[in-house]
Amino acid sequence: MQKFYSDIFSAVKKILDLEDNNDLNFYSKISALISSLYANSNVAIFFIESDSCKLVGSNVQIDDYKISAKLLKSLAQTTSDYILSQSTADNLLKRHTLLAKLSIQESLFGFCLLSCEDKIDDEIICSFSALTKIISYKIKDFELAAVSKMQLKAMQDAMLEKQDAFNVIRKQHKKLQEIDKTKNLFLANISHELRTPLNAIIGFSQALSAKMFGDLNKKQSEYVKDIQISGLHLLGMINEILDLSKIESNVMKYTPIVLEPSRAINEVLEILLPLYENKNIKVTFINNYSGKIFADNQKFQQILYNLLSNAIKFTPEYGTIEILHFKEKNKYILKIKDSGIGIDKKNHGKIFKKFVHIQNEYANNLSSTGLGLAITKELVKLHKGKITLESELNKGSCFTMEFSNIAE
Repeated sequence: MQKFYSDIFSAVKKILDLEDNNDLNFYSKISALISSLYANSNVAIFFIESDSCKLVGSNVQIDDYKISAKLLKSLAQTTSDYILSQSTADNLLKRHTLLAKLSIQESLFGFCLLSCEDKIDDEIICSFSALTKIISYKIKDFELAAVSKMQLKAMQDAMLEKQDAFNVIRKQHKKLQEIDKTKNLFLANISHELRTPLNAIIGFSQALSAKMFGDLNKKQSEYVKDIQISGLHLLGMINEILDLSKIESNVMKYTPIVLEPSRAINEVLEILLPLYENKNIKVTFINNYSGKIFADNQKFQQILYNLLSNAIKFTPEYGTIEILHFKEKNKYILKIKDSGIGIDKKNHGKIFKKFVHIQNEYANNLSSTGLGLAITKELVKLHKGKITLESELNKGSCFTMEFSNIAE
């Protein structure tokens, strides 16, 4: 089961990374990736054209691949996202077939068909339905990219042939901004789709780890811990992508309340417990502030999560992490110090930029989106605070945040 979901996440990543100038190759690659997840299966993608459907991609060579018009009409008119059948395709009789909608915001533009020799169970239906939602957005993103390339070429031609190049550039720039906005929406939707089942995986693994459903043997406990750690890493990456899309779309909301920072710190440490325990890292919280501050609770915890998960990631086994907060001249100061690999002074100005990966023999072996510190800086700015760094290579790092929103 763990390998099956690992294969699904791997296929999703490959689908999201797909780029191809040839439409047929693009859709066939998607079909092949989905088919690889299910034994003895064929996958085909169809687009709606007037009263019929056109095959645009498949993982097998099909000369006469037709879908029953009656079945298509039934699926199009139902509120369900899929239909099961044993005779959907004329040349695939006696095979179990699952036909799912390709749509975005209730707008239906095609279908994806999965044909298997084996019986289609609820697990296949659930995973296939999730995949069709993801590829729906990927297909539209692919089409938008093609439009963008056409528009860019038109802009280049216009600059050479016409005198009013400035007006052409301005119009094309506006269109590209709209495309960028659509891509941000795509990222946000993908993140939401992935985060919901991932939260369930993490929650159930925590319940198993807490032995809520009975004792576990040593090997089971190890596997459950691996699920928790992998889930937390993946959730962090998904949250970073979602936060970035919100920041770039200017839809990030800031809702300050009166909160106790020490409580927020303890809650985040509880979430990250499996990560630093797994590396035998000693985490110390020096609580020199018992007051309250005005802050957005979710975003304040996101700042803590980003910085602490980074500290855990870049601190070797048996290292130390120290959290210290206090009041100084009517300001709330929060410091997070680690004994990790450190950052060369020449790179201090780069680390708060998007998609930056500092070259380091140890860091190169770790997975990262390169977004965590860039998002953290934006979240601190949202609180009208500032973040600074003190660090030397191989001597650890200390991030200091300064907030003036103390609640007396």
